[in-house]
Amino acid sequence: MSNSESTIHASHGLDGDTSKLEKYYADWASRYDDDVRREEYGGPRAIASMAVMVADSFLGRAPKAIRVLDAGCGTGLAGLELKRKGFEAIDGFDLSQEMCDIANDTGVYRELAANVDLNVDQAPVFARGYDLIVCCGVFTLGHVEPDGLKRLASYLSDGGYLIVSTRKSYFEGTDFDSATARIEAEGVLERVATLKNAAYIAEEGAHYWIYRKGSKPN
Repeated sequence: MSNSESTIHASHGLDGDTSKLEKYYADWASRYDDDVRREEYGGPRAIASMAVMVADSFLGRAPKAIRVLDAGCGTGLAGLELKRKGFEAIDGFDLSQEMCDIANDTGVYRELAANVDLNVDQAPVFARGYDLIVCCGVFTLGHVEPDGLKRLASYLSDGGYLIVSTRKSYFEGTDFDSATARIEAEGVLERVATLKNAAYIAEEGAHYWIYRKGSKPN
């Protein structure tokens, strides 16, 4: 196993502990892009391609007219891919301040916020609602629980779309399937498309999920 692969794997054992994750990514931030590049991390490119499909097929608008939130933006790899695809109105948040500082240097984002923990209930850090949220590399072992989807939904405008990646190991090692079925039954989100076993990183593929925000029943 390479050093970069070992570093990535180490994050999978942090059990969603906020303080451990913050320290881990603070220490890793300066090396992150090089490490994931060595491991052929294609998740950002895949999710940006799906964002274009959602823009064309569901929202019916050009990418530049769509308000996008990059949730768990890290160093900005997904934001850069979105920009290349024609998206312009992009905001981002992450748990790690150090990762956000690097993302800010890309020049992609209008606004960025750190210290956003999708494992706890907290008011949205941005007042605006988004047409589209992309969330790549967040639903990974040791990071965010499946109920984080509900917290992401609070950032969407009614009728907005959420695209989420789950590493195959996360899908198989958590209750993601039953948890998302419950979230759908509550009327918070509706699954509209799934891309199974797609490209993500050299050692492992991922599933990608597209949800539409529905009105929660009274």
